[in-house]
Amino acid sequence: MYQINNEKFGQFLSEIRKEKSMTQKELADKLFVSDKTVSKWERGNSLPNVTLLVPIADVFGITVTELLKGEKISGNKSLSTDEVEDLIINSLDLSVRNTICQRKKNLIFAFLISIGVVIAEAVLMTVSGITIEQMGDSIYISFLMLIFAICCIFVKEVLPTYYDKDKINFVSQGVFRIHMPGLAFNNGNWIYVLTIFRLFTLGVAVLAPILCWLCISIGGVDLWKSIQYPSILIVLAGLIVATYIVGKKYE
Repeated sequence: MYQINNEKFGQFLSEIRKEKSMTQKELADKLFVSDKTVSKWERGNSLPNVTLLVPIADVFGITVTELLKGEKISGNKSLSTDEVEDLIINSLDLSVRNTICQRKKNLIFAFLISIGVVIAEAVLMTVSGITIEQMGDSIYISFLMLIFAICCIFVKEVLPTYYDKDKINFVSQGVFRIHMPGLAFNNGNWIYVLTIFRLFTLGVAVLAPILCWLCISIGGVDLWKSIQYPSILIVLAGLIVATYIVGKKYE
C-alpha cells in the first residue's frame, strides 16, 4: 500500500510555494491557518487536515493526487486504480493520524504528572510519620499501575481490518495482552476500551496512596491491611464490568 511520506509532502509543498513566490504567511492566510502550521507541514512534522487538501491544491493549481504523492504528474502518465484507492484511504487517515499523535502526547503528559503525584504522595506520607513498610503495598500498586499505563499508552489505537470482519475477543501487542470472552474487539469499540484501561491505570496509581493514608489516619495500619486486598478485587471487578459495558455498547 502506498504510504504518504511526511517529508516528501513537506518538501513538495515548499517547492511549489516558492515557485509561486509565496511566503508561508501568505499561504497560511489563504488557508485560514497560522504560518507556524504551514512551517510544520513543510518540515514534515505534521500533515494538513483532510479538509484542507482541496484548498491547498487549488491555491497552487495542481491536483490533490499530485499533492498527496508529493510530485507533479505528467499529462501522459496515469495512476492505477490501486494507487488512486490507496491515496484516497491515506488522505482520509490524515486527520485520524494527527488526532492519534496529539492524543499520545497528552497521555504521555498525564503519565509524567501521575509519576510526580505518586512520588509527592510517598514523600508526604513519610513526612506525616507513615513508614515505607506501612505504605509498602500502596506504593507497589501505584508503580505497577504506572508500568501497565505506559504499555496501554503505546498500544496501537487502530486494529487490523480483519478485526472488523471477524469476531475476535483478544488483542496481543508486545507485552500488552487482553482476552475478553464474549466481547468482540473492533475499530468501533477499541479506542473506548483503551481509554478505560488508560484512565483506570493512572487513576489507581494516584488514588492508592491516598486510600492508604486515609485508612492509616482513621483506623491505623490494621484498617489499611484489612481493606487493601478486598479493595483491589473490587476495583478489578469494576474494570472488567466497565470494559464489557463499553465494549458491548460500541461493538
